[in-house]
Amino acid sequence: MEFRKIQFTGRSSYIISLPKKWVREHNLGQGDVIPLSINPDGSITIFPKEPREISERKVLTIPRRFSPDMAVRLAISAYIQGYDVIEVVFKEEMPIYKVKVRKVLQSLPGVEVILDEPQRIVAKSLLDEDEINISELLMRIRSLVVSMLGDLELLIPSPDDKEILRDINDLENELDRFYFLIIRAVNRLLSRRSVTEGSGVIRRTFDLLGILFIVRNIERIGDHITRIAENPSDINVGYLREKFSEMMAQIEERDLGKIDRLMLELKEEIRSIDYRQSIALESYRRILEYLENIGETVINMALS
Repeated sequence: MEFRKIQFTGRSSYIISLPKKWVREHNLGQGDVIPLSINPDGSITIFPKEPREISERKVLTIPRRFSPDMAVRLAISAYIQGYDVIEVVFKEEMPIYKVKVRKVLQSLPGVEVILDEPQRIVAKSLLDEDEINISELLMRIRSLVVSMLGDLELLIPSPDDKEILRDINDLENELDRFYFLIIRAVNRLLSRRSVTEGSGVIRRTFDLLGILFIVRNIERIGDHITRIAENPSDINVGYLREKFSEMMAQIEERDLGKIDRLMLELKEEIRSIDYRQSIALESYRRILEYLENIGETVINMALS
């Protein structure tokens, strides 16, 4: 780490010198204009040139040696990496592949299919990236999980109610959509090499990595709620809803005392579960473990 003295020039300007080696390495000289970013934590990042944005277009070529699932995964990967235009080219006519890829593209938030040919699909993101707020998206996925747990509480005493099960599956699909959107938003922020979202959740660059881990655990919680719904047996859904809401609140509050008490309580509950009795109890235990993971991540974010 180098240290530089702040100097005063003129009547109202403060200046600081740049290392000569850094200036020469980036072919800069007197009179050049370079961008800087003021981060939420008060630090300043100086760039030798405009930060490179993610390329706008991604072309995916799909040969038959790939499975349809691989084609779908590649399309999702292009989306979450932040590409605005995704072009999928099939080496030959592959109807099953095309149907699956089109379906997943149409399910991604803000994406519209603008071209559909026998061996090519082009989709474009219509999202306004500057309007995406990660704190609001976290609130949305929190409400989706709470709704899933509410449905689950109704389903357990009425396991043959197909309408409730269908609603849980629809909510889980919606949760997946917002999961992909949050990953995309975080990747776009990381690609800029600075934190530009001033929500209560993103305070430092490290928080972006924490959010990635948190939403992955929430997505897995959604999967296990669906698994319980498909194999219902008596579990304490009210407890799950309460502890999930308490842990989600700590993503912003970051009260280490509350997190400590909550983690100890979760640990005791996990120890008391005989997960071998049923699929539902095994998933119940896994959900509590995912809540523990979220708690550990929030602790790291609080100290970063």
